[in-house]
Amino acid sequence: MMSLIKLVNVSKSVKNQALLTNVSLTVNAGDIVTLEGINGSGKTLILKAILGLIRTTGDVLINDQKLTVGGKFPIRAGILIENPSIIDNFTAKKNLELLARLLPEVTDQQIDNLLTQFELPINDNKKVRKFSLGMRQKLGIAQAVLGQSPLIILDEPTNALDAESIDKLVTYLHQLQQRGCTFVIASHDRDFVEQVASRRFQVKAGQAHEI
Repeated sequence: MMSLIKLVNVSKSVKNQALLTNVSLTVNAGDIVTLEGINGSGKTLILKAILGLIRTTGDVLINDQKLTVGGKFPIRAGILIENPSIIDNFTAKKNLELLARLLPEVTDQQIDNLLTQFELPINDNKKVRKFSLGMRQKLGIAQAVLGQSPLIILDEPTNALDAESIDKLVTYLHQLQQRGCTFVIASHDRDFVEQVASRRFQVKAGQAHEI
């Protein structure tokens, strides 16, 4: 099985405080890998290291290419890290249309299908600033999966979602996995993790161990 992501002894310190310590893990193409742990354990930092958003020691390999901070990311990735990056004065559809300009293969119909999938408004003019936290979160996830990139990174995707929305998300992520998407998901929601994960890592005090 091809490893899409490989971290080898990845560490990160700030002012002599170790935030990540010798994190080594692999993510194979088609995996749904979860990073589990409490807030502050290092989950989001590992996601940022995978994406080349922070400087670390050790090696990060994406598609067998060594990652460099500020360099071109080797594959296309859909990303939701921390808070959704959405424009409050636009509608949900306009936010997705703006992102789709970077993804020429995405059609208007696919955008509408995605809005329907996440139960977001298609044809009304409701601005995102009037959305509930759950609706904002759904739009952030929709942005990440738009275009079905080979790698999709999700940070606490179930935040602010009700039980029914989480169930639908589980089903949808499995559908995307079957279409060839690979996921790395940070979550402290154990029920969700147990439903989606093909491989699980426990993150504690900046270290990661497969469970």
